[in-house]
Amino acid sequence: MKQLQWAAFAAILIMIGMNVSCTRNMFDVDKYNALVDSVSPVDTVDEHHTWTLTTSKTLQIQAPDTGDVQKVKILTANPWVTGNAEVVAEAWASAGEQFQMQITYPNIMTTLYAALVDDEGRYSVVQFDPESESLVTFSDLIVDHEKLSYEPQPQQFTYCFEEEYPTPGDYDYNDVVLRVSQKRTGERELRFTVQLAAVGASDQVAAAIRLAGYNHSEIESVITVDSLSFNRTNGEDFPDQMKTVITKEKTSFYESFLSSGLNGEAVINLFGDAHWATGDLLEVNYGSMKRKKYNVSNTASADKPQFVPRTITYIVTFKSSANLNNLSMDQVDPFILRMYNGAIFEVHQYAFQNTPVLYDYSPSTIKNLPWALCVPKKDFHWPIDGKNIGFIMKEVHTYGAYSTTGHSFGEWAMDRTRALDWYNYPNGSLVFLF
Repeated sequence: MKQLQWAAFAAILIMIGMNVSCTRNMFDVDKYNALVDSVSPVDTVDEHHTWTLTTSKTLQIQAPDTGDVQKVKILTANPWVTGNAEVVAEAWASAGEQFQMQITYPNIMTTLYAALVDDEGRYSVVQFDPESESLVTFSDLIVDHEKLSYEPQPQQFTYCFEEEYPTPGDYDYNDVVLRVSQKRTGERELRFTVQLAAVGASDQVAAAIRLAGYNHSEIESVITVDSLSFNRTNGEDFPDQMKTVITKEKTSFYESFLSSGLNGEAVINLFGDAHWATGDLLEVNYGSMKRKKYNVSNTASADKPQFVPRTITYIVTFKSSANLNNLSMDQVDPFILRMYNGAIFEVHQYAFQNTPVLYDYSPSTIKNLPWALCVPKKDFHWPIDGKNIGFIMKEVHTYGAYSTTGHSFGEWAMDRTRALDWYNYPNGSLVFLF
């Protein structure tokens, strides 16, 4: 655990008892939160904050009844004008078909584009306002059956985690950083590309992805491109003596990419140890190893090296295509797991914070704070080790890695409707530059 006002917090732990049993009610939650409030460095937060930077919406798609329609893609920009349009969502379609499509897009976007793509790769595009329009009819084309010079790629989301849950963190959100994108590659197939971008954790941390609302039984198989695994490093499998965070159903977690959650939901297994998953040459002795911090310092050192992030693509084949048009990124729930005080805790985005997936645990509600952030930006710069992301501290507004006035994380934390673009305004000296 990082050293955040450690003496004060240690006193609190003594007061609530370090040697309680490993049961669901291991904490007196109300007493615990009241005590922690006194040492938390964050003092100004919107009490109704949802910590969400995206909007989810259901579109009604009406494909034209003429022509050879193959796919419908929702894009962040006009692909005929710019070379960096990203795919928000896509679905298979046929001429004259009407269907629903769930999309997730950044809050700051006021315009999206819908494209019909035929079997020869020609794009027909319309523009629409996602806030006010729900029906897309392709009646007013701004691009008409044109081939592009590039293939728009799926929008990538950056997930930044604090490992300290359920205790206060240091809010640098770099203990584990994952970049995740979703691509529809078949009528029954989705591909999730996962990049392990940074590991600033001090302890062993595992990770998985829950598909919220989708049952384990709905999935036919999960495999990876080139049979890669984060649990296999330099030709060696993850050592048995280190399989300590995932303590139940070890076989299914480490030998299969698909698990079933507590309520039967589908879980994609990523890795049992973030440090091992980096691919670094690590010396393991009887279940322990020296843990470095990766990609959290702009000056490389023996303890804080820089590494080329590992990327693995998971191919998920469903038994039916019936519900795949509705699987958008707001139902993709990457989370990390860590052992604390003899129990296993999961760290989720705020919306899923009290939704146990593999382990039942006591939730924490300290100051309405998030231990994980989802940033809808593929090249988001996370804070370097020990640098606060920008929470308001003692009413100082120009604090932290994202502190540009009018576009600061602190302003967004104080008011969930303000500074929604804060992640585009990093303080270059306080973020990891890559």
